[in-house]
Amino acid sequence: MSAQQKHVYDIQELPPDRRMLCGRQHRRGLYAVAQAAIWSFNLYFVVRLTLCFSSPNPSWRIWATLLVEAVLAHMSRHDQRLTVAAGDGAGEQPRQRLRLQGTQDLPRVDVLVPCCGEPVEVIVDTVRAACTMEYPRSRLRVRVLDDGASAALEAAVAALRPQWPHLFYHTRGKQSGKVFAKAGNLNYALSTLQAQDEVQPDFCAVFDADSIPMPDFLRATLPHLLRNPQTALLTTRQYFLNLPAGDPLSQSRLHFYACENAELDVGGRARDAGSGALFRRAVILEAGGYPTYSFSEDWQLSLVLQGLGHPTIQIQEPLQYGLVPTSLDGHIAQRSRWHIGHSQQIRALFPPTSHSLPRPLQWSIAWNGTSILARSLGCLLAFALVPLLLASGGALIPVASPVLVQTQLLLAVLHVALTWAYGCLQSAHTGFQTSPFAHVENTWLAGAQLHAVLRFHLFASRPKGSFVTGSSANAWNRSSAPSALQQLCHNLWHNGIAYSVLLLLATLGAVAFSIWSTLTATDSDPLLRLLTTVAWPPMLHILYLAVISYWAPVSYLLNPPRYPDRKAGLALSPSGVAFPTREIQEGVQPQGKPSVGFYRHCILATLVLVVLLGAGLML
Repeated sequence: MSAQQKHVYDIQELPPDRRMLCGRQHRRGLYAVAQAAIWSFNLYFVVRLTLCFSSPNPSWRIWATLLVEAVLAHMSRHDQRLTVAAGDGAGEQPRQRLRLQGTQDLPRVDVLVPCCGEPVEVIVDTVRAACTMEYPRSRLRVRVLDDGASAALEAAVAALRPQWPHLFYHTRGKQSGKVFAKAGNLNYALSTLQAQDEVQPDFCAVFDADSIPMPDFLRATLPHLLRNPQTALLTTRQYFLNLPAGDPLSQSRLHFYACENAELDVGGRARDAGSGALFRRAVILEAGGYPTYSFSEDWQLSLVLQGLGHPTIQIQEPLQYGLVPTSLDGHIAQRSRWHIGHSQQIRALFPPTSHSLPRPLQWSIAWNGTSILARSLGCLLAFALVPLLLASGGALIPVASPVLVQTQLLLAVLHVALTWAYGCLQSAHTGFQTSPFAHVENTWLAGAQLHAVLRFHLFASRPKGSFVTGSSANAWNRSSAPSALQQLCHNLWHNGIAYSVLLLLATLGAVAFSIWSTLTATDSDPLLRLLTTVAWPPMLHILYLAVISYWAPVSYLLNPPRYPDRKAGLALSPSGVAFPTREIQEGVQPQGKPSVGFYRHCILATLVLVVLLGAGLML
């Protein structure tokens, strides 16, 4: 038994915040609707599949339509299954807000700040905040791990050391552009630097170079690991200083943190997907350190730990504030690099990785990466098929008899209604921080991401852009400022917005053509033809998803967002350390009430489904 397990720590339990209260208020309803949505789709899909097989005149349209429905419904079902697996919350309390009290005999902690080419002033702000966290300095050490071998950064750290002697600078030499540099950098600290110490730290915290930790970070995170000796890693939700108004590119990743990872957290399966992780050093070393077979080393570490039986958790408190890429190039480069990392998960099946992991875990890791890529490919193909299906002019479902059409329509309305109900409750569950169907955020990037994956594996063994960050502030991504016309052409062709524009116009054009051809046809019942083509309830739902997905980059093109200046979001403390302003900190709190647009969308969806159901009964 380790020293920290023998010691009884003074841990204070704080009242729940708004995030916990929102989740507790809607949990049972969300769970019930998730179960109903899953079973309704199962019934709907079985009936549709049976009728497709038994159709006397099957066509490619009915099979392609069913495929598109299945692919896009799978994304909602992914969230619904996570909700069901997490339970209804009856008899359970949400993860508590805890604070570690006292100053005596606390665990030793190393704070690791890996960096490579980021601006020195950005790194120094992070370092200052890390050095001044509310924790005994005799039990805290901050290590700057510089893979850029920056003389300016080394000098800046040296200038800070007289004030904070628990701060240290380390470098392996210039590693920029080398594969797995960040994982290797962290492993260097865990295995080489710390092994040279007389006493090794009990825990390690990792911050990205641009993520400023709040003073109570360690006081808020350590209690969760101290209370649960089996838990190996804690990840914190990321918050940002420079999000533009409305977050048009969904750079905050609210859906991932507040919906997906929050549900995984209930079962101890949260994924570390960024800065602000705290872990037990001994357990990570036993697991082989950070995996080096993928660029997404933090995500892979979570999967390895879970596969070896170590729970991983997430807390939602705002304990760190970072930066999002401030250009479309940076955003795409960042997301593409993540997808390349997922594509590399197949390497878990091959040496040398396969020598250190159990075979079932290897397959689990490979499947996780493959399924993520498959979802991107599925969305790309599904949305591209929609205008083709509508422009083809034929029925999208079997129409052997009015009774069979009515049966399918009834089940389709039920399936779509429950999908919308789940999406709305999921939004309420997060305090209305996300919109319904936020899981389709950035699906318009699927083509660029898959192109990056193919380019990496077939033509160039490095992602386009930087290995370090997607931020345009990174030294490896800087270029001369283009003119407005050059930027427009660049965004249209290089960043793939032209594809989004064309697909959006093709989709809207196909809808108009389908309606026109239905109203002008004289060889069939217009109502039946309308309900089995463009007004088919799942097709209307898919059209809604396609429009909101592909409108995002078009909106960016027409009205580029203004990213707040990093310094404008920071305020100096009395000790001269930069922390997020009060406005930034208050802005990340959930308001607990939906926007006007939320109600309008829900009312419109309800009216459309009621009208379609009534029209179906008239057949």
